[in-house]
Formats: sequence, structure tokens, C-alpha cells
Amino acid sequence: MRRIVTTFLFLAAAAAAAFALTGAGGKGPDKPHYTVVLDNAFGIVSGADLKVAGVRAGTIKDLEVDPKTHKALVSFEITKAGFGSLRKDVTCESRPQSLIGEYYIDCKPGKASEKLPNGATIPVEQTTSTIPIDLVNNVLRRPYRERLAIILDELGAGVAGRAADINEVVRRASPALRETDRVLAKLALQNQTLKQLITDADTTLGDLAANKKNVGRWVVETKQTAAASAERRADIAAGLQRLPTFLRELRPTMAALGDASEAQTPSLQNLNASADQLATFLENLKPLSESTQVNLRSLAEASRKGRPAVKAAQPVVAELDAATKQAPELADNAAIVFEHLNDRKHAVEKDPRSPGGQGYTGFEAILQWLFDQSQAINIYDKNGYMLKVNLFHSKCSDYQNPQSLKEEMAKDPSFYKDCAAILGPNQPSITTPDPTSTGRQFASAEKKQSTTQATSERKQPDAKAPDAKAPGQVKDKVEDVTKKLDKDELRKRAIERLRRAIEDGKGDVDKLRKRLEDKLGIKLPDPQKLPPLPSNPQAPTPTFPSPSPLPQTPAPQVPSVPNTGATGQLLDYLLAP
Repeated sequence: MRRIVTTFLFLAAAAAAAFALTGAGGKGPDKPHYTVVLDNAFGIVSGADLKVAGVRAGTIKDLEVDPKTHKALVSFEITKAGFGSLRKDVTCESRPQSLIGEYYIDCKPGKASEKLPNGATIPVEQTTSTIPIDLVNNVLRRPYRERLAIILDELGAGVAGRAADINEVVRRASPALRETDRVLAKLALQNQTLKQLITDADTTLGDLAANKKNVGRWVVETKQTAAASAERRADIAAGLQRLPTFLRELRPTMAALGDASEAQTPSLQNLNASADQLATFLENLKPLSESTQVNLRSLAEASRKGRPAVKAAQPVVAELDAATKQAPELADNAAIVFEHLNDRKHAVEKDPRSPGGQGYTGFEAILQWLFDQSQAINIYDKNGYMLKVNLFHSKCSDYQNPQSLKEEMAKDPSFYKDCAAILGPNQPSITTPDPTSTGRQFASAEKKQSTTQATSERKQPDAKAPDAKAPGQVKDKVEDVTKKLDKDELRKRAIERLRRAIEDGKGDVDKLRKRLEDKLGIKLPDPQKLPPLPSNPQAPTPTFPSPSPLPQTPAPQVPSVPNTGATGQLLDYLLAP
């Protein structure tokens, strides 16, 4: 006790000396300064270190004793920059600096949002003191141990009924006991968890010992991962800031996932039942994979031999590429044809058996024909198929051509109505002109003059017309004849061809003009600036045939320049679409 009193007197003298040196009326410090209240300021002197989170940040300036509470008042000043500020929940404690009895104060800044004002006092509830080791050792020496025994003998009467106060004193007197009590309380709440932790830790340590090589590799990879994470710490911090919102939005999804997992329980049970079969399959797969290696080696050998063939085929591929550059136009035309064949609006006749009764498309008609043909061989036995033929004889059995059809119509006006098997109102070369003709049937009224001119040309030995059945001969003489023809004649016929294309409204007129220019080697005017064809009152309007009698539709007359002899045939070839 005398030592404690001596310590307090020394502290008071030191405080008075400090007050005398600084002067009562002097100007206060301009650096952050605070006062901390301690139960015991043993070993703390003016000028000792003040640490913040274990780092030296300032010095102790003054020590006093509160006459009312008998607590030590220690004033300190923060002289180092970069430590931020102390918060309302700051805690401070005295600690030994070394074994020779030096002490310092260590403060933890706290985490409260409110900042501790400059010059504020840290209450004793937020401070702790360390019991000096030499005081504990003094209890073991005489006469202190006899005195302690007397105190303990008489302690019962002095502290009777004050167990709570004594407990509080003991807790505040020893920070280690206080912290130990808190740790034991937390462990008591987690005893089952600790039990399970010990059990799991034993299993985990056993596995780690058995896989120490992998553990070492994991440590190295963890180091590399930590280094990579440090480089992306700004992105990671931003991700952590967004994590609470993500977790809130994830709750409904996790709930739905839980329901889905519960619903998948039967499937997982079935999968568990099939696990043995799956294992058997994987075991059997190994011989198959081993045998496949031989095939892969053979394929590699074949690829080595096939590489020269592929290289040799490159010129052929290049020629195919050049040949298919014009394929888009052909594909577009084919697409138009196929779309037309697959369009039900273009059905030839309505049929109640078709979808909506609108009739069959072209493709459906082809399939129907194939079906009907297949029914001709639908009789078969164990020996093979038998062809089913239905023979009949009537007035419609004989084949007819336009001439014989006219003769039959003269005999029997109802012959056409009874025997006509047509798929539409038009019959090429019978009721309408033949579309495969070269266009000679569209000659104008100058047919007689053209015939005379053709006769005179046949008499000339150098104007022999090429055979119409040999288009290759016509093509071979195109260049010679075009040189002999008058350029005005070629230009006039090409313009007539463009006019007919504009009137028909079919095809690309610009492409036709370019094709004619390439064939004839002349320049043609813009198709849009050509005047329309003059009307021809002599050309009758084609009409659809009636069933009886057979209509005689004359060939339409299209104005054109004379087109006879070898010259006419060559011009027909040149001006063909």
C-alpha cells in the first residue's frame, strides 16, 4: 500500500512540475490531444509513448489524479500524421514496454461513425490497466505474504454482501481475466459447434497429412491467387459493395432452386439406381477407346496421303468457284420457280381433298403423282411384286395430235369435252403459241416478202443458212455474220427486243440491255427512255378456249423488221433472252 501511495505522490509531483513548466496561462497545443482515465497508471511517465493500433503516434504530456474518483488522468498528444482520427468507441490500455518497468498507452481508434472531439476525455469504462508483474511477485515474499494471509482471513467480514462489487473489481483489475471470461462465454454458446469442429478437424488433418504434396501445391497456387487478387482489389471491392444487393435479389432464385432440387429427388434416386450401370458402361468404354486409337492412326496416315490430292485439287476448286459466281442468279430463278410451285394460290383447280379445298400446289401434285404410280405395284406375294394394269378402250383411247383432233372434232363436236385431259385453260401449240419456238411465229404481215427474200438468199452460194437443228453451227458463224450485218440493223432489232421486254414487264431490262451490248458490240439507249411500242390493231387478243368446239387462236402479230434466212436465224440466236 505504501508503494501505491508513493506512486500516486510521484505522479502528482510530476503533474505539478509539468504544469509549472508549461505555465498556467500558456497557449494550448494545436495538435490533437486527449485525456484518458485509468484505474492504475503504474509505470506511466510523462514523455512515454502513445501508440495507435500498436504504432507510435504521439507522447504522454501530463499525469494527474482525480480527487473525487481517485482515478489517474493521463493526457497525451498525437504528433504523427496519417493516423486518421479517434472515434467515440475508442479503447485504451496501459502495457509494459520492456522488462525493466517502462509502460506506454496503446489505443484502438474504434469503428463508430462519430468522431471523438479534440480535447475530449476517454472514460474509464473504455480503458484497462495492466497489473505490474513485480507487484505479483511481491506477494510471494515476506512479509507481504503474511499480510496477504491476514487480509484474506479478515476479508470475509469486510466484503460480506459485496460479491458483485468484488467480481467487478476483479474483472477490471485483470484484462486477461475479463477477456478470458468473454471467450469462455462465447465458447459455452458454441460448445456443440466446437465439438463438431474438433471431430471434423481430426478427419481434415488426416486427409491433409495423406495429401501433403497437394496441400503444398495449394499453398503455392493460393499465393499466386492472392497476388492476382491484389492487382484487382479495386474491382473486388466494387463487387463486394454490390454483393448485398445481389444476395437480396438471389433469395427468390435460391428458393426456386430449392423447390427444383426437391422436385428432382425422384430423378436423383433413379440416377443413383442407374449409377452401377453407368459405371459398367464407362468400364466397357475403355476397350472401345483403345481400339479407336488404331482407327485414328489409320485416319492420320490417310490424311498424310490425301494432303497432296487436296493440294492438287485446288485449281479445280478455283475453277468451280469461278463457275459458281453466276450461281446466285440461277439460284434466285430457282427460288422463284420453287416458291411458285409451293404456293397454293397457283393451284390449277380446286379440290375438296386439299387443305382448305383450295387445290394442290405443284409439289403436292408431284407427290400425288408418285403416290398414284406407286399404287400400280401395290399387289405382291411371297414371290415378288405384280403390276396392276387396268385396260379400257373408248373413243378417247387413241393418241391425238392437232391435225387428228380437228378431224375428230369435225366428226364429233363433243369429243374435246369428253376426252380432254388438261390441267389448265392453256395448251401450248394447241390453244396458245408454243413458248419453245424461236420467235419466228411472231413475224409481221411481211411474211410473204420475207419468204421471197429467203428464197433469193438460198440461191446465193455464200448465204447458205445453217441447219436449224445444229445450234453449234449457228453459234460458230455468229461473229462472221454480225460483221456483215449493218450496225443500224442490229441496233434496231435490239431496241425492238428491249421494247418487248418492257411491255411484258418480265425480267431485268438493264441486265438484258447489257447482255445485248456484250453480244452485238454496240451501245444501246437507256430502256427507261425508249418510247412504247405502237399499237397493232391487226393483233387479236388471245382468248381462253372453250371445251367445244376447239378454238382456233391465231398467232399474235408483233411488229418487227424482216427476219429471214441465215441472217434471221442468227439474229434470233443473238437476241434470245
